[in-house]
Amino acid sequence: MAIILDKISMICLMLLEFGIDVSENSDLKISFQLSVPSSSNSSESSSSGSSSDSSDTVIDTIECPSLESGISLANGYISKRLNLSHCKVVVISEEVASIGIADTIYTLINNPEVRPDCNVIISRCPAYDFLANSKSEIESITAKNYEIIATSSRYTGYTSDITIADMFNAFTDTFGEASAILGSITSSSNSNVNSAPDTDTIAGETTSSSSDKAKPSSNIDVVGLAVFKSDILVGELTAAETIAHLMVTNKLEECIISIPNPFEEDNSIDLYVKLGKDTKNDVKIIDGSPYITCDINLDARVLSANKNSNYLKEGNIDLIENYANSYVKSEIEKYFYKTSKDFNSDIALLGKHAVKYFPTWNEWTAYDWLDNYANAFFKVNVNVNVISSYLIS
Repeated sequence: MAIILDKISMICLMLLEFGIDVSENSDLKISFQLSVPSSSNSSESSSSGSSSDSSDTVIDTIECPSLESGISLANGYISKRLNLSHCKVVVISEEVASIGIADTIYTLINNPEVRPDCNVIISRCPAYDFLANSKSEIESITAKNYEIIATSSRYTGYTSDITIADMFNAFTDTFGEASAILGSITSSSNSNVNSAPDTDTIAGETTSSSSDKAKPSSNIDVVGLAVFKSDILVGELTAAETIAHLMVTNKLEECIISIPNPFEEDNSIDLYVKLGKDTKNDVKIIDGSPYITCDINLDARVLSANKNSNYLKEGNIDLIENYANSYVKSEIEKYFYKTSKDFNSDIALLGKHAVKYFPTWNEWTAYDWLDNYANAFFKVNVNVNVISSYLIS
């Protein structure tokens, strides 16, 4: 097995990630993060079955007119063929996304080597800088670090696991628009994180520090979503708005939210939250405008506690539930009106609930849901069930 892997490494280099920026002459600047197996770890590679899990990485940058030409130029430059089958992430700078990325997504989905579950990150900093800072202090394997980033949405709710296939489907259907993971580089500071990530924080606005002063604490930060109209970037969602998006699309697995404390002014209560029932969305067409209803049911338990906690007193659980209902409803309404009025981008794909009112395809396309979403109005119903048995008695 080791001999086979060594022969493959002589012919191919595994591409783990690549980034796309705009060059000074308006061409594309493609940054390739490559896995470079070394002879010292060939035995480890053979035992693990993947040389990318036990190799160093390098970043090469090439200016080119298109993505495919960049890959071809890279093959000639490194004198080896790039193997795209191990590509975990495509990082696209906001500058490129504001011009349009449909051609990039179509090219990638058309390449048989690129896996459709490869994640797409829109970077608020240059894509090269994002790749250069991608190595984590607690995860030595770069490829696994990207996998952790994509799956973190399952337990934080601060982003969503969005792939090339998801974006391609959104670009080609008439039911909604595309979104992507929002990323950046964290700010370095001597202080701890300076803001709760479930407020108005987006990627690049959290501040972290490292206990090891010999190592820079700057690292990649994935918080929020990039919102598209057609294939053009039109806005960003914060962490709280991303949680709202996951609730609406029935994709929230678990998260922590902070609501106003009904017992202590200028304080908050942390709640662990997950969906209690599947979210139910419905659309009606009233006088030509979409009327959208959203019913959300959540199970929650109180995480905050101190010696003066009186959450178990009669009626206090109901008061916490009322505050939680009000908070979540407000956040969902903000999400709806921001995507509708500010962005006119139905990234929740609510159009699939409206198509039933149009007998023929021509009538549906003539209605033009993607533009009529700006005329929508909403009714949000939220029911938060605080499970009191988790509280300290």
